[in-house]
Formats: sequence, C-alpha cells, structure tokens
Amino acid sequence: MKKVTLAGLSLAITAIALSAGGALAQTSQPGPAPSIDQGDVFLAVCQKPENLDACIMYLAGYTNGALVQSVIDKQRPRYCIPPNVGRKDQLVAVTTWMRGHLEHVLEPTAAVVYKALIGAYPCR
Repeated sequence: MKKVTLAGLSLAITAIALSAGGALAQTSQPGPAPSIDQGDVFLAVCQKPENLDACIMYLAGYTNGALVQSVIDKQRPRYCIPPNVGRKDQLVAVTTWMRGHLEHVLEPTAAVVYKALIGAYPCR
C-alpha cells in the first residue's frame, strides 16, 4: 500500500485514539498511554466492549481509505469484503485473524489490519 493518510482514516484514528487513551489510562502505569498504532495495543483495545464503536470507526476509515487509494492508483483491491458483511463482523474477522497470527501483532496496526483483511476476505 502506498498511501494511508486519507482524511477519513485520520478522523477514525483520532476517534479511536481518544477512546483508547481513556480506557488504557485507567489500567496503565503512569506515563503516556500505549499507542494504537501498534497491532498488539489495537487488538487489546478492540476486545473491550466499551471500545467497539471506536474500533469500528477506525476500521471503516481504514477500509474506505484503502479502497479510495486503490482507485486512485488504478490497482485492483487486495481484499474483497462481501457487501453483506457489516462493520462489526469485519472487526471480528480482523481481531480473530490477529489472534491467530500473533507473530504480526508487534507490527504497525495499519499493516496488520491490511494483512488480516487480505486473509479474511481474499478476492476470488
């Protein structure tokens, strides 16, 4: 993926960061909260029910941004989410994939989500 800095993705990241920061601050040691920019933190945050909406927004921004980027670059999408699969189910698929591929969770969240979407929703 060449570019991931689209307005929708940025907005979604901001929303989840604000939500995650509050949730993590309650359980973390003093100091800055871990960043959801790393896959393991994203996975931990998105498994908490109180963060579900923020995680869904992050994923929506990510998938929309990646789709727009593939159109701009005139490339085929790397993953194909069926139209009947809702955002919550997409998040479940991503977090399930992440739990099954823990060797990737220390990578940047965007990279892990990308791999998870390719694994969960390959184009046929």
